[in-house]
Amino acid sequence: EEHWVPEEGAGQDLAQRLQQEGLAGPLQWLENCLRRAAGDREEDGVSHPVPLVPLTEENEDAMEDQRFRALLRQLGLRPPASEQESFWRIPAALTPQQLRHAAASIARRGPSGSPQDPPEPPRCPQDPSPAEPLPAGLGSDSESEEPVPVPVPSPVQPRAKRRRELASEDEDG
Repeated sequence: EEHWVPEEGAGQDLAQRLQQEGLAGPLQWLENCLRRAAGDREEDGVSHPVPLVPLTEENEDAMEDQRFRALLRQLGLRPPASEQESFWRIPAALTPQQLRHAAASIARRGPSGSPQDPPEPPRCPQDPSPAEPLPAGLGSDSESEEPVPVPVPSPVQPRAKRRRELASEDEDG
């Protein structure tokens, strides 16, 4: 296995670009994987290659993305080496300090970037009070103002999706 050492701040520009292209979630996941691997290596005193296992569809899609893979390479991670491996690996050669530097270079948004973008926009903004569509007398005294129907069934699909994402994050540990 090659002992290639990523340089300080490697991947920072690419990470910032991916962030702007909507890959904030997968970047956060990658950052967490690197930090967790660093912590494990310090605790155990041993280094093993750690597979990057994407448990959400969003992270799976990112692992297919060419630019995201380029970032993984810049950070010193390696693609599956053989038919037996299906996941990218955090090589055993990377020290906890190198892993933390890599995680920090993803987390940093750079001097020109905004301080920190929210990880992702809220999926569906909640109506202030979905329980009460309209107070009783509002709009009924005037024919020109029709009460605005509150779309109650609309959150059904995102709620189902959110439940699935939560379930897959739970498997993460």
